[in-house]
Amino acid sequence: MSKNFDLIATVDIDIQTPIVDDTSFDNLLILGPAPKGEHNAPDVGAYSSIGEVSEAGFVVSGDGADPVGVAARVAFAQSPSPTTIYIALQKSSPAAVAAAETIAAMNAALDNHVGAYEMVGCSVDMDQDNRRIGVTLTVPFAEADGHGLFQALEEFVSQGYTATIDGITVEHYGQFKQTVYDAQLLAMKKGDPDISFEIKLFKEGVPEVTYVVTISYPDPDAPVAVSDIAEGPVDAPELELEEPAVTIQRALGMSGWYVLCTAGVDPAKYEDIAAFIETQEKMFCYTELDYFGAGEEGENASYVGAVYFRSMGVYGKEESGQALEDVPEANPYINVAFAAKWLNYESGSETSAFKTLTSVYPSKLTTTEMKALETGAMNYFITVGNKNITMNGMTRGGEWADVIRFRDWLKNDMQLAVVNLFVTRPKVPYTDSGIALVQNQMIASLKRGQNAGGIAEDEFDEDGNTIPGFVTSVPLSSSITASEKASRKLHNCKFKARLAGAIHFAEIKGSLTYEL
Repeated sequence: MSKNFDLIATVDIDIQTPIVDDTSFDNLLILGPAPKGEHNAPDVGAYSSIGEVSEAGFVVSGDGADPVGVAARVAFAQSPSPTTIYIALQKSSPAAVAAAETIAAMNAALDNHVGAYEMVGCSVDMDQDNRRIGVTLTVPFAEADGHGLFQALEEFVSQGYTATIDGITVEHYGQFKQTVYDAQLLAMKKGDPDISFEIKLFKEGVPEVTYVVTISYPDPDAPVAVSDIAEGPVDAPELELEEPAVTIQRALGMSGWYVLCTAGVDPAKYEDIAAFIETQEKMFCYTELDYFGAGEEGENASYVGAVYFRSMGVYGKEESGQALEDVPEANPYINVAFAAKWLNYESGSETSAFKTLTSVYPSKLTTTEMKALETGAMNYFITVGNKNITMNGMTRGGEWADVIRFRDWLKNDMQLAVVNLFVTRPKVPYTDSGIALVQNQMIASLKRGQNAGGIAEDEFDEDGNTIPGFVTSVPLSSSITASEKASRKLHNCKFKARLAGAIHFAEIKGSLTYEL
C-alpha cells in the first residue's frame, strides 16, 4: 500500500561514486620462460602462494626446476611473504613457432618411413628431440639399403620445404650422389671414423633447421654405440623466445604490479628491458653475476648501463671469483628477494637498504669490492654483525630507488585526487573558490605523502622560523585571461616539497675526559 509521501515531498538521491584506482606500488612481476613440461599457466597471471605456482605447472625445486618456479619460491620465502606476485611468460617467438612446425613435419616423415621401411645391412637410431640420426652399417655402404631416410625427405619436401646438404638440394638418393659424402661412404671400411653431415631444412620465411646424420661402420670386435658418438641438440631455433619488450607490453595489460624481476632471461637482454621500463612508471630489478672485470678492457661493468633511473642491479655471487656453476641455486634470483622484501613496506616509509633476505646467501666482499659496487650504483647483500642485510639501495642512474618509487606514488595519488574532484562534483567553477578546490586536493595529497614518510615534516631553523615540508601555489582567477578560461584548462598549479630522505650512514665523534 502506498504511503503517499510523494504528495508532500519527493527525494531523489544521486550516488557520487569516485574513481577507484587499481594502481599498485607494492607487488613484483617475474618475467621468464614458460615451464618446460605441460602447464596451464596463463600468459600473465597472479599467484597468492607457491602452491598456486606449482599447480600452474612450474617446477619450484629439485632437478629440472624452472627458473620462474625457483624465483617464485624465493619471493614467497621472504618474511613477511608477499600476498600476491605476478608472472609473465616469455613466449616463443614467431620464428621459433615456425621452426617447431618444420621439426614436427620432418619427424612425422621420419616416423612414416624410417620406422616402417625394412632396412637392409644397417640400423637406424633416431634422436628426434635433438635432431640426430645415427646409421650403423653391418655391410659396406654400397650393399646397404637405407632408402627410408630419403623417402622421408621426399615426403617432407612435398610439403613445400627444401632440404640441402652442403648447399646441394637433396630430395632423393640420386641427388645425394652429387655430394662429397657419397664417395666417402662408398669407400668406408669397418672401423673407419664415423662420417657425419648436416641436412638443412627450410621454407621461405621460416628459420633454417638442422638435422645431423652420422654413419658408423663399426668393427664387430669393438662396437661403438651411436649415442656415444654425438649427444645434445644440434641447435635450438624452436626454443627462441620473443623479445622481452613484447612480454612486458602484454604484462602491462594487467594492473597490480610495480617492479619487474627477470628469471631465466638472457642477461644480454637486460639493457633492452631497462630501456623499455624507463618509458613506463615501473621499475626493473635484475641479478648481476659478473660486474668485476666484466668490461671489454677488464674494467668493472654491469649488464645495464648507468643511464637508467628505473633499473636496479643486485650482485648475486658469494665471492667475486665464484664460478657460475657454483653459485647457490637461489642466488641468481636475489633480485626477486630484494624486490619482494622492499615492496612489503609502504612507499615513502622505507629505504631498500638494510633489509634482511631469506633463501639467498650473502656475499663475502672485500672493502675494495664493496666500494666499487657503491661507486657503480650497484646493490649487494652482505653480513653485518650477525645479520645478513641489503646495502646501497640505488638505481643504475645513481638515484635512490625509494625516491623513484615515492615519486611515482605521489604522482598517482595527486592525479587521482584531482580527477575525483572533477568526477564527483557537478562543476568546479573557474573562480578563486574553484581553483582553491584544486589546490586543496594538492595539499591533501602532499599531507598523505608526509604521513607516509616520503615528504619532510615542517621543521624550524636556528632562529625559530618555520621551514615548511611543502608549499603550493595556484593562480588567481583575476590573473587568467578570458581565452584561458574559455579553454577550461587550469595551468600554473605548482608545489614544492622537501624529501624526507633516509640516513644510511652516521659519523659520530666524541672524546672521553675526566671533566666536562
